[in-house]
Amino acid sequence: MNCIAGLSVLMLMLIAGPSLASGSKTAADAELTAKAKKRDGMLVLYAAPLRQVTLTRDLHLADTKQTAEYDNPVAAEPSTIRTEKTEAKVSERDAADLLRFIRESGFFDLTAPSECNPQERSYSYRITVWDNGKEKQVAYCSRPDAAPRPEAFAATEKKIIEFAQRNAIKSTSGGK
Repeated sequence: MNCIAGLSVLMLMLIAGPSLASGSKTAADAELTAKAKKRDGMLVLYAAPLRQVTLTRDLHLADTKQTAEYDNPVAAEPSTIRTEKTEAKVSERDAADLLRFIRESGFFDLTAPSECNPQERSYSYRITVWDNGKEKQVAYCSRPDAAPRPEAFAATEKKIIEFAQRNAIKSTSGGK
């Protein structure tokens, strides 16, 4: 399974709008999760409504972000969706430092994923880490009445995003 196929599913979810990107457990969401789990070479997967960061065992980093632009401020459909993808080969030391941080942050002590209720306005943020033969997936369901992100989840999420930004080489594409 390649990274592009997984990103295609994520991009489809994001372009389709809130009904699919809302964090609801949809067929597309289940397919993305299943594809991610089948990737033997994966170390870290961060999936958010408009961003996905992956780090593979061969030390390939990919960070894909989407930005929606609206010609009309009250439009439901964006006029343009810009996709920015950054990729890099990272050092073994940097990857090891990231995994050490994740282990020490308490991420592996967090509870299993919490699913968002498809009837509520919500967005799912998922982090999956494969380390020393263990796989751990944790989700946070963001909605207006949600409790704050667990500290270990927030720290891991921040570290993954900073890691991606620090190691990135950019390429941007636009269009709808």
